[in-house]
Parts: sequence; C-alpha cells; structure tokens
Amino acid sequence: MTFTSLRIIPLVIACLAIGPEVSLAHHSVAGFFDEEKKAEIEGVVKKVHWRNPHTVFEVDVTSDTGEVVTWRIESGALGVLRSRGLAREFMQPGENIRIMGDSSLRSDNEMFARNILLPNGKEVVLTAGSFPYFTVESDADILEAVYDEDLIAAARKNADGIFRVWSSNIDDRTSDRRKMFNGNYPLLPAAIAARANYDAGDQALLGCTSWSMPRIMSNPLPMEFVKSGENILQRFEEDDNVRTIYMKSDSSGSPVEPSALGYSTGRWEGETLIVETSGLIPDRIDNLGTPSSAEMRLTEHFSVSENGNRLDYVLTMSDPNTFSDPVERPRHWDWRPEIVVSAYNCEQDQELK
Repeated sequence: MTFTSLRIIPLVIACLAIGPEVSLAHHSVAGFFDEEKKAEIEGVVKKVHWRNPHTVFEVDVTSDTGEVVTWRIESGALGVLRSRGLAREFMQPGENIRIMGDSSLRSDNEMFARNILLPNGKEVVLTAGSFPYFTVESDADILEAVYDEDLIAAARKNADGIFRVWSSNIDDRTSDRRKMFNGNYPLLPAAIAARANYDAGDQALLGCTSWSMPRIMSNPLPMEFVKSGENILQRFEEDDNVRTIYMKSDSSGSPVEPSALGYSTGRWEGETLIVETSGLIPDRIDNLGTPSSAEMRLTEHFSVSENGNRLDYVLTMSDPNTFSDPVERPRHWDWRPEIVVSAYNCEQDQELK
C-alpha cells in the first residue's frame, strides 16, 4: 500500500538528524523496529495513551487512493518527556501532525516515533538519544520546556550532599551510562556459551518488568537518595524501584531469600558512600544475555563533586561463574533541580483508552 503521506527517509540523511538509540532496558525496541530504516508520516491524531513504559497513540493516514489507514505509534517513556520539560499533553485528537521515526518490523502501519511536528510549528523530540529533525529541514521551533518553579526552589533549599535527585543526560550518545553494560567483559567459557545461546526474543517491549541490580544503575530516568532513619533509600523512577542501603548491619543481617536488588550495606569514607551488595538473584546483566550468578558481588562508590552538581559513580562487579577478573564500570549523574522522581505507574495493558 502506498501513502501520499508516507516518506521513507534515506539512512544517510536520517543519521545526520538522529542516530540509533541503543536501549539497555528491559523495555528494548530492538527486534520490533528497524532503527536503520527511518520513515515519516503525516496524519490526524485519533487516540493518545500517555503511559509507561512507552507512550502509545494512533494516527489516521490517508493513502493516495483516499483510503484512511490507522497507524499505531509507539514512543518513549514519560520520564524522558518530563526531563525535557514536557510533562503535559501537547497534542490532542483531531490535530494534524507529522512524525519521524523507525519503521516497524511487525506491520506496515506501525512505527516508533522519535520526533513530532505539531500544528503550531513546534517540534517535540520524544525519545532519549534523539535530536531535532524537523527544525533542521524547516523553520520549526522546539516546543518550549516548562518546569515548576516552586519545585526548583524547594530542590535548591533541601539539597544536602548526596541527598537530592540525580539525572542522566539522555541526549549524550557517548555517555558512560551507555557503556556500562556493553558486553565487553572478561568472560569465562561457561558465560560465553550462555550468551551464545541467549534468545532475546522473549524481551517484552511494552510489558512491565522489574529491573535488577546492577543493570538498573544504567537506566536513564532520575533517581534520588533519601534518609530513612539510620539507613539510606535509593529511589528510582524506573519501575518505582526502591533499594535499601543498610548503614548499620552485621553479618547476620543477610536476607533469607535472594532478591532482584540484593542486600546492600553502606559506609562512609569521608564524603564517599561505599556500598557492598550480595544476595542477588541470577539474571542477565545486558541485552546480549550475559549471565550473572547467585555469587555476584557488587562494590559501589558514590562521590558528590565539590560544587554539588555531579555525582560520580564506580561499580565493581565480581562473579566467579561469569568473569575471569572483576569488572569496573564508571558513570555519573547530574543535578538538575528542575527534575523530580515521579511515579512510574507502569501499565501492562496495551490497549488505547
């Protein structure tokens, strides 16, 4: 079927505007959309479902024969829009929009949206790691960001060392966050074999799945540290996860049952928080299927910069069943007082409402 409103964009042109997004989340787009085949459509918004882990909406596109075909459009998480100051419904049913994104591997009338051009000439960049597209080829402007000034003032007032909200630079395609679990580790033969036999086809794109340690430390949504009596809570927006770091614990405090986040104990060395974690459920630590075992041990160092605007992090992973040597991975977060950790409220239901 040919559409007068459908345009396939040559890869060389598309790459100038937007590179492929490599997701290290359980909610990966890999296997569902072709990141090397960009497409652009124009149509009328039919339905919108603002949800996590991915926004879903429908657009009616008219073919060159006059037939109206409904396209199913998927896009990024609400947390990405919030980080761009777009925590509001910026498009409504009945509006005519243009969309650029990745073609579907499942259907001719489906795509993963990365950029939208609204009727007022404003462009919205929807996903992490994406860049302006319509503003490059036209006189469109980026939709202005809006943040809550009261929340910003409160964040500045209450910031206390590590105890604040920390954010990722979602547009930095060379970031250390993206390199954390890239598959380049000193693996033992059994782990190499397990990875070779891994079938990524069972990963859910839109399903609600819980993250585990250490993989959750690479997710792009904000997180924060808060005091809880003598202990510290690490609250993630992703999947509404909460991790407890026990600051006063003896060896008898280990959990009876292993868990996805494990059992973590912390101590301060000067201004640096050091966390040791064990008691982890065996899992896959990346999209390549690298396995971990119940003997995985993690050591983490969190250090706040002198001006309080950056949180540096070093993770060391040891697993005698996976790695021939300990693996060290650094990353960092930035302090953006306009960002808060919001409720994720993942929705399993795929249907538009």
